[in-house]
Parts: sequence; C-alpha cells; structure tokens
Amino acid sequence: MKTNKIRIVVVLWTMLVPLLAANGGDKKTVNKVESTEITTNMESVINVPSSPFKKFVIVTIEDAGLYKKADKNSPTMVRWDEADCESDFCEMVYQWSNQPDKPGFEMSTDLIAYEGKVFPLLGEEGQFYKVYTFSKWCDIESAYIPKDCVGEIESAPINAEMLEAEDAPNIYRVIKDGKYKDIVLVDEYDELNGETFHVGVLKDGIVGIPVDCYIDSYLDISQKEDLVIHEAEDGLIIRYNKSLAVISDGEPRQLDPKKFSAKHIEKIINKVAKKQSKYVNYMYHFPAMGLEYFNYKVK
Repeated sequence: MKTNKIRIVVVLWTMLVPLLAANGGDKKTVNKVESTEITTNMESVINVPSSPFKKFVIVTIEDAGLYKKADKNSPTMVRWDEADCESDFCEMVYQWSNQPDKPGFEMSTDLIAYEGKVFPLLGEEGQFYKVYTFSKWCDIESAYIPKDCVGEIESAPINAEMLEAEDAPNIYRVIKDGKYKDIVLVDEYDELNGETFHVGVLKDGIVGIPVDCYIDSYLDISQKEDLVIHEAEDGLIIRYNKSLAVISDGEPRQLDPKKFSAKHIEKIINKVAKKQSKYVNYMYHFPAMGLEYFNYKVK
C-alpha cells in the first residue's frame, strides 16, 4: 500500500508541474502585454499624426500666381479683407478670382505667393507643381504654381538642443526622458496676439502641435499659486506668477517652461492629453531660413 501511495503522489506531481509551468508562462505573457499597452499609451499622450509633408518648394520671384488648375488661363487665388476694419483682427477670405466679389470686403493688394514663401509639395502636373495652401486664414487646401517660379528647398531634422537654444519670443523645453519623453513645451509671445502656450511632440525631426493644445497664458504677479490652469469658453487658460516667468532687465516677461517642475508638467499634460484636434501645426527647420510652421487639416 505504501508503494502505491508513493506512486500516486509521483503521478499527481508529474501532472501538476506542466500546469504550474503553463500558469507561470501565462502570467509572464499577461505582464508583457500590460507593459506594452502602458508603453504605447505613454508614447501617444498627445495625439499627433505623422506629418504628410516630405518635400517643399520656395518662391523665387517677387510674385507668383497660384492657379486653380495646372493652366495659366484658370482662376487665380485672391484675398479679400474686411473693409473699414479698425481692429488688429480684421477678417480675411481667400477665394478664386472667378468667384463673386465679397460684400463688405475689398480685394487685398498683399502678395500671396511672395518671394521666399515656402509651400509643401503635393505633386506635379506638366509645368506646374501642386502645393498645399491651407492655413489658419486660408480654407483652400491646394493650388498650382508654375515650376519656373519656384525652387526646391531642403528641410533638416529638428532636435531638442536646437529648440532649447532658441531665445524669445519663443521659449522651448523638450522633455528628454521618462513617460513624457519628446513632449515639447513652448511659450510664444507676440505684440499682436499676446502670449500663448503650446504642447506638442518632437517626432522624426518634426514638431507637431495640435491646435487644441494651444493655451492662452497670462502673467499675474498677484497670484499666490505659481501655476493655475482653468477652462474658459474658448478653451484652456494658464495663469502664472513671477516665479515661473522669464526675467528680462529685472522684469517678468513671459512664461518659462524650463522652470517647470515635474508636477507642473503633469498638471498641464493631464489637461491636454488625448484631445482630438482637427488641425495640427507642423514645424520644420530649413537651414536657409530657420523654423517654419505649416497648418494641416487632419483628414
């Protein structure tokens, strides 16, 4: 009987070992999947699709026409400005020259395809290039430009060191490690539009900033808390005090993302993470002329 008991125990142990090993293997597999999912989420904290722009052309004459078709007899792109506008934010409308006049507007004399203007290249047809023309102000997505009016221009990869070496009016910080690696924080100031703060991603040498990640920012020297973010009717607003400002000639000038702590960064990214923006601003570096933005309408 003792021999039979030993034999039974051996048989049961032999059956259990593969089951335990299999369960251990399953646990490792689950852990591996969970780890992969977490990594994927971290890499896509800010939703930025890859840029569709690979090649560019630059206008080489004083004024080049933008045509509706690859034909110089086709309508050209024109701009209409709000008439009698005394504000800094006058409305403007782009349309084709064969469309009716815009009531309450007057045709602009400003050049559209001026010398030095860069366009993303979409294709070519005969003696014309098809270029991307959509922007913050222009709803027309593409037009044709004569090949003899432009030349090709090369872009070069953007890196963190290049961005952080930039001085005002744009102050950059690139997160270099951790779960927010390659997130780009930008504070921009101009006299017309005031101050805005952006959150984007540095990917494949290009910075992509969803338009929904643009935040109005304001200095409030009386504010006790160093950084406050709140919802407004038109989007998010950042208010900061002197402790987080760039100091110029002894005076606070604008928000300095290089002064952010890990908690500041977490607070900001939690507000903009996963926003689904219809538009993305892609920033490229052209060694011949510096940094340029192109506004893309996400399909």
